[in-house]
Amino acid sequence: MSLSLARRAAALAASLSLARRAAALAASVTLALVVIGCGSDDDPSAAGTESATGSPADAPTEEPTEELTAEPTEPPSTPSETPAPPPDPAGGSPETTAAAIARFETFLHALGAGDVPTMCAIAGPAAAQAEADGFGPCEATMAMMAGMPSAEQSAALQTATVDPELVDDSTPGQVIVPVEAIVADATFTADELGDAVLAYQDGDWFIVD
Repeated sequence: MSLSLARRAAALAASLSLARRAAALAASVTLALVVIGCGSDDDPSAAGTESATGSPADAPTEEPTEELTAEPTEPPSTPSETPAPPPDPAGGSPETTAAAIARFETFLHALGAGDVPTMCAIAGPAAAQAEADGFGPCEATMAMMAGMPSAEQSAALQTATVDPELVDDSTPGQVIVPVEAIVADATFTADELGDAVLAYQDGDWFIVD
C-alpha cells in the first residue's frame, strides 16, 4: 500500500515536472515569436539602405562660381616734356651798365622778330608816355614800330649787340644808348631808331625815352 502510493507520488511529481517544462518551453517559444515579430517592423536592411542612399535633399549642392574678369589696365602714361619757357623780360636784373645793355639788346632782338609783348615789357614806361600823348596803347605803337624796319634790318636786329664803350652811364640809375652804339649787319639812322634812354625802376631796366 505504501509502495504504490510512493510510486504514484513519484509519477505525479514527474508529470508535474513535465508540465512545468512544457509551460516553460511554450513561454520561450512565445517570447521568440514576439521578438521576431517586432524585428520585422524595423527591417535592418531597409534602414541600412535608407541611411546609405540618404535623402536627395541632403545631397550637397554646388554653388555656381562667378568668374572674375580682369579689367584691362591702361599702360602708364609718359609725361610729355614741355619746352622751357623763354626768359621773362620782367624777371629783374642788377643795377649795372652791363645789365642795362643786355636789357636793350633783348629789346632790339624782339623788335627784329616782331615780338610785341617783349617790346612792351621793356619799353612799357615810354609806351605809356606815348599813349598819354595820344599815340594809342603799347600793343598798337610797338606793332607799328616793328613793321617799320626792312626785312634786312629786321634780320640784323635779331643778332644786334651794343658797344659798351659808346654808352653814357654817367648818371646813376640811367644809361643812354646812342644809335651809333648799335652793332648790326645793317645800318640804322637816328630817324629809324634814335637814342634810347634806360632807367632802373622797380628792380629792372626799362626804356623810358
